[in-house]
Amino acid sequence: MINLFEYQNYRDYLRAYYLEQKAEKKSFSYRSFSKKAGIQAPSFLYYVIEGKRNLTKNSLLKISQAIGHTREEADYFENLVFFNQSGTIHEKTLYYSRIVEVRKPFDVQTIPLDRYEYYCKWYHSVIREVVTFFHFRDNFAQLGNALIPSITAKQARESIAILEKLGFIERDQEGFYHQTANVIGVHPVPSDSFIIEKFQMEMLQVALQAYHSVPIYNRMSSSTTFSVSEETFKLFKMKAREFRKELAEIARLDSSQEYVYQLTMNLFPVSRRIRNEKK
Repeated sequence: MINLFEYQNYRDYLRAYYLEQKAEKKSFSYRSFSKKAGIQAPSFLYYVIEGKRNLTKNSLLKISQAIGHTREEADYFENLVFFNQSGTIHEKTLYYSRIVEVRKPFDVQTIPLDRYEYYCKWYHSVIREVVTFFHFRDNFAQLGNALIPSITAKQARESIAILEKLGFIERDQEGFYHQTANVIGVHPVPSDSFIIEKFQMEMLQVALQAYHSVPIYNRMSSSTTFSVSEETFKLFKMKAREFRKELAEIARLDSSQEYVYQLTMNLFPVSRRIRNEKK
């Protein structure tokens, strides 16, 4: 049986549910499901799965009841629907927080809350790097001012507390902080990819601010437009990942750090897919 809590897109979940039911019961159809859910349009579920219709509060409750969700599953499904259909990052963050709360008892091993905490603010990763060469004794205002853009003393204090709690930094006998490991990474499953996406969006906002606050000789910006096939695009992604890993290894071997730099690479389509038939 498919597990609802493994999905971060309710349309994918409904498609998987439909295919599972169809395989078990040949008589199962969009029409029979709609009838069971009390929805008059027989093809409604099909259009929802294909992204041509959205669910309302009323319709999602009917579908949830027809599937036979438990109370926790119904709560998760409702917030997942609104998360997917949200039009702003503020709404997505709100519903994602609720999704995390509902899901915690079911897959803590797969979706640890600490990963959400670490990536929920852009400056946690920066402070984790700053403490490798910036020594301070609880002067959180000084620490906050060391960042670009600067953060408040309260934010810096809370960030240090989170990093300590997660075991990413530790304090020595002299009162200075150090990393517990040079490199950490995350490999999000589809159900928690939004955590990383939100972190990356925040870093893009920081990058935009750098155009106005950081001298050009202290930053680098470059862009190139390509026309490529899907296979070449996959090769681009592989090469980009290899390059990022190479830079991370060079940084790991650096023993005289002076700055914290953020590398943000973006590779995205600026045209729709066009496949011409060759005669």
